[in-house]
Amino acid sequence: MNVLIIRDVRVVDALGEGHGDVVIQDGFFVARGRGLSWPGALVLAGEGRTLLPAFVDLHAHFRDPGFPEKEDLTTGSWAAAHGGFTAVSVMANTDPVCDRPEVAHYILEKARALHLVEIYPVGAVTEGLQGEKLADLQALAPWVWAYSDDGRGVERADLLVEAMRQAVALGKPILSHPEFSGWPHPLAEELMVARDLRLAQATGATLHLQHLSSPHSVELFRQAKAAGVRATAEVTPHHLCLSQEGVGNYSVNPRLPREEARCALVEAFRAGVFDAVATDHAPHTPQDKARGAPGISGMETAFPLLYTRLVREGLISLAELSRHLSLGPARILRLRKGLVRVGFEGDCVLVEEDESFVVDEAFFLSKSKNTPLLGTRLWGKVWATIHRGEVIYLDGLVRGRDYHDHRQVVRAG
Repeated sequence: MNVLIIRDVRVVDALGEGHGDVVIQDGFFVARGRGLSWPGALVLAGEGRTLLPAFVDLHAHFRDPGFPEKEDLTTGSWAAAHGGFTAVSVMANTDPVCDRPEVAHYILEKARALHLVEIYPVGAVTEGLQGEKLADLQALAPWVWAYSDDGRGVERADLLVEAMRQAVALGKPILSHPEFSGWPHPLAEELMVARDLRLAQATGATLHLQHLSSPHSVELFRQAKAAGVRATAEVTPHHLCLSQEGVGNYSVNPRLPREEARCALVEAFRAGVFDAVATDHAPHTPQDKARGAPGISGMETAFPLLYTRLVREGLISLAELSRHLSLGPARILRLRKGLVRVGFEGDCVLVEEDESFVVDEAFFLSKSKNTPLLGTRLWGKVWATIHRGEVIYLDGLVRGRDYHDHRQVVRAG
């Protein structure tokens, strides 16, 4: 029996908050209260820190297989643990592309051997992400949780309709990277959002819209959802917190909004329009970034950036942020995570709300440091990450890199 007691914490999740101790037994939350004890338990002293459900990321790039100079499953998992994430959905734009079962199997087996965070592969919609021929969605189905040609939109409507029909039969969602090539942004996004929502309505497919950045796209989504379309949507930390006026023309896809549009995204976020925050963690080498490769290494800064810019500024509550970083994405992935409640998986993160730090290259456990936040002071430092009752990150130490047994970093109670 594996039991961990986390003592003296402020517990916050999407349903509220309290103070006391939390008990995780055999991977699940089994008790909350004050002065709890359990035979044979290990004890982690929270010392008044804030405990949240661990974060779930619907959208990340770990570049494995194919691009080890940018990231791999090992360093990506370190970065996830450092950022407070215990479940990560990785996109199909690897090399080879995740358009066949053996690639997804490789990802799953390597992640399982690391014994750190849960990795959920996304299968490609089309072969090689080329948008010309459907991948074998049925063969991929046992190994992936969803299908997406992330990095480019599926421009052929006939292919997308057939993919949606097959996805319905297989019980999988379609993740849309909404952008038509050759059209100016944000029109490129808005046109594909409108089309994909209408096709989802026509086919009965479950559609998830990735990294919405246009207020008009958000309004199209809101209307479709109200009309009963089976759709969800994510927004990234950088589209909520950064603008062209603030950091210049930093290369991301979709590009950073103007300040007026960013404020509109925040207002939609506050109104509960979005279902989840997703990082779109996109590591690059300095050479690739200098050549204009789009993307931010954002998994490790996601919580402190959102906490600093939204929670500390009084725009949202910490419970609302937890809903979007934990419960919302967990529901989309169909995981029993996202709440610190009895019967939910024992994944949680301890943060130091009153601790600030300056983002520098030494901060990152990811191979890549590509971010416009270098030199920025943020609040809300992740102190510990627990996955199903086992400490996988604690105050700068990562399991598998700095220690191998979580009992090495907690004391017996």
